[in-house]
Amino acid sequence: MPIIIYIFFLTGYIYEDNDSLIVENDSLVICGNHHYNLKVHLSNGARLKISFWNGIDSTGKLILWAPYIYCHGSMIEGTGSGYSGGTNTHPDGYGPGCGYAGISGGGGGGAYGGAGGEGGDVNPGSGGVPYGNTIDTIVNMGSGGGAGRLGAVDGFGGNGGGLISLLGNKIVIDSSLIQADGMRGNDGSYEAGGGGSGGGIKIQSDTLRIRNTSIFAKGGNGGDGEGGGGGGAGGGRIKFFFTILDTNNINLSAGGGNGGYGGYGNGEDGTAGTIYFGSLVTAEEKILINYLDFSLKPIITNGKFIISFKDNCKVLLIYDIRGCLVKSLKVNKEVDVGDLRSGIYFLRIPDEYRLIKFILIK
Repeated sequence: MPIIIYIFFLTGYIYEDNDSLIVENDSLVICGNHHYNLKVHLSNGARLKISFWNGIDSTGKLILWAPYIYCHGSMIEGTGSGYSGGTNTHPDGYGPGCGYAGISGGGGGGAYGGAGGEGGDVNPGSGGVPYGNTIDTIVNMGSGGGAGRLGAVDGFGGNGGGLISLLGNKIVIDSSLIQADGMRGNDGSYEAGGGGSGGGIKIQSDTLRIRNTSIFAKGGNGGDGEGGGGGGAGGGRIKFFFTILDTNNINLSAGGGNGGYGGYGNGEDGTAGTIYFGSLVTAEEKILINYLDFSLKPIITNGKFIISFKDNCKVLLIYDIRGCLVKSLKVNKEVDVGDLRSGIYFLRIPDEYRLIKFILIK
């Protein structure tokens, strides 16, 4: 009796056009700013790897924008993709929080959200100083660690973590890994390099659902050397902005790196970076409508918000997310919205057809 054996091969698939980016069971090296009209879909072991920073503005960064972003069983990898560590030609690390090269000691760790540690031994490199803000909507790459030196460069510094930014109306992340760690400083025959700092990760969406997922922006450890260890790097910055948040079993870390071992002095540890969860509000919007200079500021209120016009406007209409009229108001400097629940609304001026979206948080 003949035996029939069926063999199935799971093949990778990558597709990209103006509407969508789809990656299934495959890897894609990518960087820069990408805007899609419909969706980003990553599944079945998909892996996006951010190109290493090489002095060109788009490298080291990945910004994905789409109405719907779905990431299941996949990875977005930006470890070591940020500012470079110190080398022969540039002993100090790169970046605004760079670690400095040792004179006759280990290199200092890079910084971003947390401070870099000083290298070990006599005349080590200083650690970097944190930059950026904990709660604003801006993220950056992590800075590189300084090189260890004893007359000449010995151990190179580690690269900082890259920048990862996911922007959408609805984002679903499940059973995945998003990582922008700094790299460990290189061991030296005598003086070691400092670690690179953690990078920046921002996830921003009206509806944000994250399950069974790890998100890391950790600082790299300092390298080891017989003389001085490299300084540990500072952690990066992780930021979430949302209107509706649904999380379960998520693992977050922006911890600092450990200082490296040195026979004449260990490197100092880097300090932890920052993790922030914040409500999403619209940025200030200025719109010219029939010669009306309409200015709407972010709305976080206990019942009123301020709205101003260049010319007189007597009536303002407010619609809910379904398009139903919920309020018709006479406009003064303050508009009373005390009876509205938190949510998404639209403004319209009579005789104008453009709807202006805003998010009300009370």
